[in-house]
Amino acid sequence: MRVLDEVKDLAEAVTRRRSLRLWDVEVGGQPGRTVVRVLIDADDGVDLDTVAEVSEEISRGLDLRDPISGRYTLEVSSPGLERNLRAPEHFRISEGARVVIKTTKRMVGDSHRVEGTITTADEASIKLDVDGSEIEIPLDLIKSARTVFEWR
Repeated sequence: MRVLDEVKDLAEAVTRRRSLRLWDVEVGGQPGRTVVRVLIDADDGVDLDTVAEVSEEISRGLDLRDPISGRYTLEVSSPGLERNLRAPEHFRISEGARVVIKTTKRMVGDSHRVEGTITTADEASIKLDVDGSEIEIPLDLIKSARTVFEWR
């Protein structure tokens, strides 16, 4: 099993037990300096105590399973106000949110960048309200996407 899959499996078990949502897992860095990032979320957000508890539990699990050779740094946090959207579930959870999307194909005019509000999302595509017009973007054309926090 790959390191990423092993970490994701462990993080999913920990977050599920605590009724949290596993937002994303990243494993990167250089040999001997691996960085493991685990992003967790809940409908009402997560507080620092929850982040610390999840971090301790994942750390213990990683020590027991030992999927990472050498030293590693574990970072557990919330995905933040302006969060990356990668999985279909991320887009569904973010319906009604303002987003910036970069695509592999020109979608609006001659731009690869689209900003709008997610109206609906499913496993294959999302629909955005862009200045009153609705456009559909297949998920496989999205290079990157993130929510945009709007100060009110």
